[in-house]
Amino acid sequence: MHGGRRFRLGLLALVAGVAFFGLLAFVLQGALGNARVSYFIVFEENVKGMVIGSKVNFQGVPIGMVQDIRFQGGKTLVEVTVDPRRADIQDVTLARLDRLLVTGQVTVELEGWGEGRSLVPGEYIQTKTDPINQLTKTLPELVPQIGSVLERIDSMLNQCNAFLDEDNRGHVAAILKSTDATLAALPAAIEQGRSLMSRADAVLTELEATSFAIRTEVTAVGGESRAMIAAVRAPLQSAIANARGSLDELRGFMRQLRLAPDSLLFGVNRPAAPAGSER
Repeated sequence: MHGGRRFRLGLLALVAGVAFFGLLAFVLQGALGNARVSYFIVFEENVKGMVIGSKVNFQGVPIGMVQDIRFQGGKTLVEVTVDPRRADIQDVTLARLDRLLVTGQVTVELEGWGEGRSLVPGEYIQTKTDPINQLTKTLPELVPQIGSVLERIDSMLNQCNAFLDEDNRGHVAAILKSTDATLAALPAAIEQGRSLMSRADAVLTELEATSFAIRTEVTAVGGESRAMIAAVRAPLQSAIANARGSLDELRGFMRQLRLAPDSLLFGVNRPAAPAGSER
């Protein structure tokens, strides 16, 4: 009986030992097979909420954790360890802090991948400015400006209230009434304008017809005048030539009478003395 109990106890101890050593081998194999590399990140902003062991994600994929945090030269030096098999960290990769608003827990988010060079373990990952942190930094500068803007808005509202008092409302109502009357009379005015435009078009058409008729008459009169002048020109030129010949004969007769009057009585035809000489 005691031998059976000892046998069972020994068998239980053997199974427990085998299970322990198997579990230990599994853990050691996982630890040895999971080779991790370290990188460094320098943050200028406040890293409150970050602890050793905080998660490191690459575009949402968990790849490692925060290994060490140090304050150095007014900045925070963070060492992270990542599994290189899960993501390729390059020189175009940027790091930023992602802070949960409720719990304040901080994770390191890595973003950016492309044609860059793969970083060697121990190199520094560049940081990306967190918009919330940037807003927090600029908030003290924005507060006075917001106050000034609110004062201007308040002044504008006061001016609007002053504009909408009883007198101004009466003026606005009168303006609106006049506008309504103008709009009501606008269709009739448009119709009158259209009628005037139609009449003007008719008058222009008549003027064009009259102008064409006048041009035609002037052209006809000009043609008749030219024909009349051409018909009168030949007789007139002949009469002028005859008159010129008669004048020449008369001029010769008068000259002969003045220089040799006896030639007219006795029929002697003396040559007339040259003009300006004495017989």
